[in-house]
Amino acid sequence: MGSYFIFALVLTVLYIVYFAVNIIRDLYGKKGTEKTDEEVFDLGPMDSTEESVEVSENETGFKIGNETYGTETVPAASPAAQNGDTGKKDGTAKDRLERLKAKAEAQMEKVAPYLSDGFTDEEMYKAMISKGRLDNRPSLKWRPVKDKL
Repeated sequence: MGSYFIFALVLTVLYIVYFAVNIIRDLYGKKGTEKTDEEVFDLGPMDSTEESVEVSENETGFKIGNETYGTETVPAASPAAQNGDTGKKDGTAKDRLERLKAKAEAQMEKVAPYLSDGFTDEEMYKAMISKGRLDNRPSLKWRPVKDKL
């Protein structure tokens, strides 16, 4: 017999003995004397009584126990006044937006587009894979970045 078969035979016998011992211990062992996995925490004497704290709220603030906290109140605006205010704000916001647009356009340069037939990301990927040659487009010339340096 080879050494592998001897090893497999010994290992099989050991497994059979191990599992037989565990099964017999489970069947005929003492029940209820096992240690539990539960943790027990001592919370101290349960005689101590906790006192609740009174919390009350009024128009000017609230009170917790003996301490008083004040709050500020903001008067509620009527819906008619709110609609009138938003119209003025929108008008000024629109005017402000138009002024900012005009200022930005004044600073912009006028340029002519030179890539009127641009590539999408899928077409650019296909062009990179095919080394710049696409079916119905002019071929692209690829230069490594090291050449520019």
